[in-house]
Amino acid sequence: MSTAEENIFDLVNRLDAPSLRRLCDQAGAALARKDQEGPHRRLSQGSACQAALFSVPKDIRHLDADELDRLTKAFVAWRDAARTPSIRRARERMRLVYAMLRVSGAKLGEVLAVNERTDIDRARSTVRFAGSREDDSPRKVVVPRDFLDDVERFAASPVNRALRGELFRLDPGFVRRKLYEQARRAGLPPGRVSPTSLRHSRAVELLRSGVPLPVVQMMLGHSSVVLTSIYCSFSDTDCQRIVSRCVAKETRMKTSARNTFFGTVSSVRKSPLFTEISLTTATGEEVVSVITNESFERLGLSEADPVTALVKAPWVLVGKDEFRAKTSARNCFSGKVTSIRGDGVAVEIMGELLSGTPMCALITAESVESLDLKEGDPVWFFFKAFSVIINVQ
Repeated sequence: MSTAEENIFDLVNRLDAPSLRRLCDQAGAALARKDQEGPHRRLSQGSACQAALFSVPKDIRHLDADELDRLTKAFVAWRDAARTPSIRRARERMRLVYAMLRVSGAKLGEVLAVNERTDIDRARSTVRFAGSREDDSPRKVVVPRDFLDDVERFAASPVNRALRGELFRLDPGFVRRKLYEQARRAGLPPGRVSPTSLRHSRAVELLRSGVPLPVVQMMLGHSSVVLTSIYCSFSDTDCQRIVSRCVAKETRMKTSARNTFFGTVSSVRKSPLFTEISLTTATGEEVVSVITNESFERLGLSEADPVTALVKAPWVLVGKDEFRAKTSARNCFSGKVTSIRGDGVAVEIMGELLSGTPMCALITAESVESLDLKEGDPVWFFFKAFSVIINVQ
């Protein structure tokens, strides 16, 4: 678990029940948007979040992303193979029940009790579940909007008028049989596919997506976070792998770039190909970076977000006079030389900006001689916007 995730987890634990429910809705909405962007998208091996690095206990029956995809496609193919419109409608109704189990993580009894006219809020993409016991508190779970669109189309059809308010109210035994049938068609062991295994699968999916444990608890309706924690187990190997990644990441951060600016995004300007990001540091420097639009979308940045700007030493230019040293570099800061160290070919110039921010430049020995640089000299440090690496970790 990363430091950011630990901080979030600590804050979540301090929330009262109403606040936690609101957070649950927001987290579900974010996950629903991800589902709409591309179901079952996987993080690359190099960017996998720490939350995904856990093992699921063997006694927890669940399906992985590929198996869930195969099961979903089996239901769609079964519906599309219907010979008559009435059979297709009946199969579509069953598919919607399956989809509700799949995306909500609710119990079978909770799903079958849903009234699509009163329990679904399309504006917020939520489904209200009353709970399977009388003393259970109602909860709202965010689900993908495209699923709710399918429900609305089915319920709005004039031929389905008699089902309004009871669309999901099928016989539990019938639902279980159809799950087993489609599991066989998908090439899955029938014993692994059930309403309970779909509930487990959704819980594991949420946790691997980085949703905090207490939020998953609220979405599933568990009375305690201890019940939700059964889905993830960290073995010695898992712990070693997580710590190793953190150590490797820290090492990369320390060695890949000598110049670091901590701040918040103050402005964003986009073009057809690139995005210009300005960040303002706590000491008042404004650093400008230009990255591709694809990188900007991947980072998910917006104004006021905390970020780190990194600049490697060879990308930093040094000049004694701001006007004589004018270049196309967008970033220009005044400072002084604090030390000079070289080997006759390359020279490391250590400096300090007026704000106290340390700077490092790597230039040739000839450049040092032509500039007549000495310790204590006032200088200007320059670097181009394309040389600035943005890090949001």
